[in-house]
Amino acid sequence: MSGKVAGVDKEPGWKFFRKTRGGVALTREEVKYIKAERKKLKADMKARGIYSKYEFETTASLLGLYFDKRRGVLIPLLFGGGRIAWWLLGAGLLLFGTFFVMSAVTQMRGYFTINLSDGLFREGFVLSETEDFENPVTYLFCEPVQDVPCISITSIGADIDDYEGQHNGSGYFAYTYFVRNEGDSTVDYNWELSITGESLDISRAAWIMVIEDGEMVLYAEADEDGYAQTVPAEDDDSRGYTDIPVMALAYDPSEFLEEVKVVNDRVYSRIVTVPFEDEDTVTVGYQSEVAPMDVHKYTVVLWLEGDDPDCTDELIGGHLGLAMQYTLVDDGEEEKSFWDNLWDSLTFWDE
Repeated sequence: MSGKVAGVDKEPGWKFFRKTRGGVALTREEVKYIKAERKKLKADMKARGIYSKYEFETTASLLGLYFDKRRGVLIPLLFGGGRIAWWLLGAGLLLFGTFFVMSAVTQMRGYFTINLSDGLFREGFVLSETEDFENPVTYLFCEPVQDVPCISITSIGADIDDYEGQHNGSGYFAYTYFVRNEGDSTVDYNWELSITGESLDISRAAWIMVIEDGEMVLYAEADEDGYAQTVPAEDDDSRGYTDIPVMALAYDPSEFLEEVKVVNDRVYSRIVTVPFEDEDTVTVGYQSEVAPMDVHKYTVVLWLEGDDPDCTDELIGGHLGLAMQYTLVDDGEEEKSFWDNLWDSLTFWDE
């Protein structure tokens, strides 16, 4: 007699082998659905003349039609090593558990995408990971950062804006890219940094820097009373920061630093962040009169702030996804983005 109970589709007993998305194990029905919708999406994009695997995976990830990549290290060993393989696996899991207890840190899983609207594309705008625009594109896509511990803002150097492309550090995500107008017209554009997905409410401990043309602004979710997040708290004058290298990039350091006290001529300061726009939007920006061949540089830095009281073990296993969207300003109105149009036109959306 089969071990399967009639009418019940049992999930695999060992979660290690189950497919996941954003670190969350999926059911068989969810896996089947994602596979089917990926197949439909691929056919729909091919019908529109889009054959690039890169573009497909980017679009699929924005629509949530993806699986986490597995780090296949133990599988071949299990099939070829007999009892010793299982012993090593058990020892490895035990060791993992030990590290988990001793240094349980928060993980961030998610993607960062940068997109141009149809309007900006038609105007000739392009994106690039490098200042020389050797490989201009209309969108950029970054792999998620995994196994990220909580760190302090003091760990981020003043040279964070001196790199190109993805340049993660120990405990933080960092990505630098460039926007150029290769068209014939002078136009304005808006940009918006939004949260595309998260789990375990991890954004409450996420701090984000946006550096636009060398000037940094620091963002964090507002506190429970709706006020700007500060570290240390407003009612804590017992401590403060004396040296924050990255503040050298702030457009106005006094906007983000509040004096707590002075001891032996040393100033101790409180960090004051700019609250997120809302639960789905980190911040918005604007560039006016962008002339042909003008270039604007952006660096986005994301980390889990260890001095933030919300950075606790409860966030272990959480993930956060971000998207930067650039839209043309035309007579004061924003263009509908390419991704919004694509989403609305997908065939499976009407089914």
